[in-house]
Amino acid sequence: MPENESNFPNPKIDISLLQTFHLVAKTGSFSAASRDLNISYQTAANHVRRLEQLYGTQLVEAEKGSRKVSLTAPGLALHASLGTELETILARISLLMRDVHSVMRVGVPQALFHHFLPRVVTEFRSKHAETQLTFYERDTALEAMMRNGQLDACVSERYFGAPGISQMLLGEYRLSLVYPSHWNDNLDRPDNIGTLRDKPFITYEPGQTIRARAHDFLTSAFGDTPKIATSASGCTSMMALVKAGVGYAVVPEWVVETQNARLTSIALDDLQKVKVYFGCSAFLEQDPFVSDFREICREIMSIEFAMGNQPEN
Repeated sequence: MPENESNFPNPKIDISLLQTFHLVAKTGSFSAASRDLNISYQTAANHVRRLEQLYGTQLVEAEKGSRKVSLTAPGLALHASLGTELETILARISLLMRDVHSVMRVGVPQALFHHFLPRVVTEFRSKHAETQLTFYERDTALEAMMRNGQLDACVSERYFGAPGISQMLLGEYRLSLVYPSHWNDNLDRPDNIGTLRDKPFITYEPGQTIRARAHDFLTSAFGDTPKIATSASGCTSMMALVKAGVGYAVVPEWVVETQNARLTSIALDDLQKVKVYFGCSAFLEQDPFVSDFREICREIMSIEFAMGNQPEN
């Protein structure tokens, strides 16, 4: 605990003080930090001194006969705790100052985007018509993009557990096995899945959560590993291959077209459900635009997940 912390129970710290301290810590010099910020040497020094007063302890110390400074133990701890989160905040502030109008950058896997986001965007824009939404249809790259400050928010099937990123569960969905109806494999029940042992399996590309989960499930059901014939980056592409008769797949229940006569599907109740999370930079958790977007996602997705598969319109 920093010295004299009790004297400052709820200090209000200007972000410019943290920015100056951050640059002094990175460069080891008040001069270098002042040049980067386009402020005077004395102003940079005053920022750090003010932060030390608020923090209740010395954060930097100057070496005798040198303009270089080093961090004290509390200074090192503070700098480490700021980490990449401060960089993210500063990058976002810089972006907002450059933009004439509000922009929200959202990452989402392609299949979730195709199935849910048109409804989400329609409702969001009815409330915030002037806010520009920029979408990045990714999956495995979302965590890195959030950490690097490239996104303000994301919808993901992964829990990151990363500092500086807040995530809320939107809901969870079942997986279904789907195959071409003309196979006539009498798969009216999940316990008949073993008849697919020698059929070609269409699955996600390596690294995706559902690929590993489906692979383990089928290996247990077959007593052998499934015969992977094709891999694709998303279930929309996989479903196109199943419809073409290339093979069978394990996909989200909501992507299956229940009224398509060319397809037969079985809900896999024994297979672990897939959780879907809404994530955002922690400092944007209370932002009204992000909050509204999160709640619209939660309402639309959680209802459909709870109801199960919906027929295609």
